[in-house]
Amino acid sequence: MKNILLASFLFFSCVVFAQYKINEGKIFYDISYKNLSPDMQCNEHMLPHDASFYFKGSKTRMEMGIAGMGKNTTIYNGNSKETVILLNLFGKKLALKKSDSEMVAFKKTIIPDSIKITSSVTLLPDTKKIADYVCEKAMVKQIIGKDTFINECWFSRDIAPYNTMKDASLDGIPGILMQYSSNASGALMTLTVRMLNPIPIEDYLFEVPQEYQVVTEEELNKLISALKGQR
Repeated sequence: MKNILLASFLFFSCVVFAQYKINEGKIFYDISYKNLSPDMQCNEHMLPHDASFYFKGSKTRMEMGIAGMGKNTTIYNGNSKETVILLNLFGKKLALKKSDSEMVAFKKTIIPDSIKITSSVTLLPDTKKIADYVCEKAMVKQIIGKDTFINECWFSRDIAPYNTMKDASLDGIPGILMQYSSNASGALMTLTVRMLNPIPIEDYLFEVPQEYQVVTEEELNKLISALKGQR
């Protein structure tokens, strides 16, 4: 369960700067995988292969499937400094709210202070087009304990760095990520923008729907265990 929540928290936050050309719209991502374990290769069809990202002013919304379980939506409000995780699991609709300070504490339960983390970002002169936008290249190096990860990223300066500002390892990338990767259990997950639409976004997309039950993290874990037991 913590892995599900961590995947939601790491990438999606919201900071707005007036100099960026686009401050509202929707992004469609394609998701691909490498270095999957034999078991995961057999079940790759259950993994999410696309995602949707909405942004408007100081708010963002990310929608992605959860392997064989349902759908995960992450909403961040930069004004209230609050993240809401909407989970539709086996038809059960649950909402978990976290303040910025609670998220910092939560991340420490995933990677404790005893494990040293260092990271660096190198901006490179290479460019390429992704979804008709000119993107620049960055190399991200992260050392977690004894493990070293080096990932290639491509970003656009046309849109604020909504999906980098809450991740210390991505600090220094001056735009939104158009293609980026993350490592988990030896596997590599890569998100690439398929389409970017600078269109008006309705405010209700950044609110908790009435049909979702707001729960604590403890209540959520118990409900998920119960739902799994019924399968």
